[in-house]
Amino acid sequence: MFRALRLSVSTLTRLPAGAPDSPDRALVGAAMAWAPIVGLAIGGVAAGVLELARAAAGGNGSLLPAALAIAGIVALTGALHLDGLADTADALGVRGGPARAREVAKESATGAFGVSAVAVVLLLDVAAVATTAGQGRSATALVVGCAGGRLAAMWACHKTPPATDSGLGAWVARTVRTSAGLVATAVTAALCGVVSAADTPHPVAGAVTGLAGLAAALIVGLFVRRIGCRAFGGLTGDVLGAVISCGGTAAYVVVALTGSLVR
Repeated sequence: MFRALRLSVSTLTRLPAGAPDSPDRALVGAAMAWAPIVGLAIGGVAAGVLELARAAAGGNGSLLPAALAIAGIVALTGALHLDGLADTADALGVRGGPARAREVAKESATGAFGVSAVAVVLLLDVAAVATTAGQGRSATALVVGCAGGRLAAMWACHKTPPATDSGLGAWVARTVRTSAGLVATAVTAALCGVVSAADTPHPVAGAVTGLAGLAAALIVGLFVRRIGCRAFGGLTGDVLGAVISCGGTAAYVVVALTGSLVR
């Protein structure tokens, strides 16, 4: 269990977790099942950054603390999800089929589609998290968003075929067992519900809002997986990055738009 957790941490973050060399597919699948739990921890760290920034500012303003929280996520993950989003967006903007899309994704330069996608996602992330901070719901947004995007990425590794025989997509594709995925989903939903309930004076409504954000992350993330896999001809590491980015953004936005209902 701990070997899988270490592998998940080393894959999804820049932390030196000491992952095992040449893991088998069973261990890789178990590591991906840990992905949403790792996301919970990432969101918790980001929530701590936001609260520290707000305290340093004397509780005035929420835009800068939100931006610092999102920057903390980017730093902790090495911007891997944003890189995948940019490459996927660039691939969607070219013609020539999956082979050409994969060539474009491998290019070092980022095109207009990729830059635009990253800019829009970061803008929505900061704006939504700043809104939730003003509502006193930032912990819910960050924890649910980070967990939800990685929950969608886990399910993307369930039965989706890889685009090629090499790379991250081939490494993780079809490795997550149904039973492990269901357990991870139940645990993630329970933990997100607890965090959301504790983040408001109205626990039941708060938990419902948090779970709605988690559902939005899963739905949007899997929709992005479908689009990305169609472009690339299967699962790639870039598609997983796009799934994590867009799923997280969807959760932030849903929590922000519904946060006023539980204040």
